[in-house]
Amino acid sequence: MRVLHLDSGLDFRGGQQQVLHLAAGLARAGVNQHLMVRRGGALERRLAEAGLPFATLPFRSEVDLLSACQLRMAIARLQPDIVHAHDARTLGLAALAWATGARSPIIAARRVAFPVRRNLLSAIKYRLAARRIVAVSQCVCELLVAAGIDRRRVDVVYDGIEPTTAASRQAARQKLGIPHTACLIGSAGQFVPEKGHEFLIRAFARIQRQIPSAVLALIGEGELAGSYRTLAQELGVQENVLFSGYVPDLRLVLSGLDIFVFPSLQEGLGSSLLIAMGCKVPVCASRTGGIPEIVQDGATGYLFKPGDADAIAGCVLGVLRSPQQGRDLAEAAALFVVQRFSVERMVEATRRVYANALGH
Repeated sequence: MRVLHLDSGLDFRGGQQQVLHLAAGLARAGVNQHLMVRRGGALERRLAEAGLPFATLPFRSEVDLLSACQLRMAIARLQPDIVHAHDARTLGLAALAWATGARSPIIAARRVAFPVRRNLLSAIKYRLAARRIVAVSQCVCELLVAAGIDRRRVDVVYDGIEPTTAASRQAARQKLGIPHTACLIGSAGQFVPEKGHEFLIRAFARIQRQIPSAVLALIGEGELAGSYRTLAQELGVQENVLFSGYVPDLRLVLSGLDIFVFPSLQEGLGSSLLIAMGCKVPVCASRTGGIPEIVQDGATGYLFKPGDADAIAGCVLGVLRSPQQGRDLAEAAALFVVQRFSVERMVEATRRVYANALGH
């Protein structure tokens, strides 16, 4: 089997991490593959470090005719059995190549928890060009079906994470520059509206009034970083809110947290949430999208109403006031992640999707 992977991500986020995990796992299984990624994107360097074969294209948009033409020629040259488009942009370009005669079966990945657009291009991408669609969660699968896509063409394949060799609590806190006596609350994700950091900062102002030693570490970067710094100042908690920047390997810092909070307003699944659970850190997360498929309320963590600062504060304070219960749930969560969300399971499930697409 020969597989061509496509990814247009500029940053290295959860989706790019899964592409890297999948390509490395398929390589270990002896699958012949090639990757085409966005020129200048973070995945380009990671693939070079991993020794995986790749080329780059501009991937400016899903109607980038230059990229579509170059992709059509690459498909003709490589003759892949499967073209796996890992995001909507590359799916659009693969659909253009398909419409002009490139007939390798297309697998479409869908990682986002919002409805498929009801327009002609989406209909071509998801109903005509894609032979099968890989949804990152049951929630995403249901959204696809609600958009009129045949359930029999959709496969749910959960993200996989590597076995966690987390840094020690002391080493993690040293990396973050946080004293061991602080009560450390953390979150990781892009600073974009749908990740809900505004509500976490507002919740933290309430938490900090009750626990003066509390520190909030926001790990990530993005368009709203400046706005969030301003909000922290307006709420009077700027001295206790740490903007840690982008951390390539979250396992180096998450083990230093007393609690991990995931405040997304919409989420297909939540890869950083899985990593936190694998690090045996108690978690509180929004009850939205695919998150409840990871966090079983009261069993592997706690859920709160999305976009509700009071609910976030109440959830976090409840965990901090019952540390033993939090540790027990964290242990259960780590076991759950090992059993259900390994890279090996993700790779094998994806191989089954490929086999089904080829009629094997």
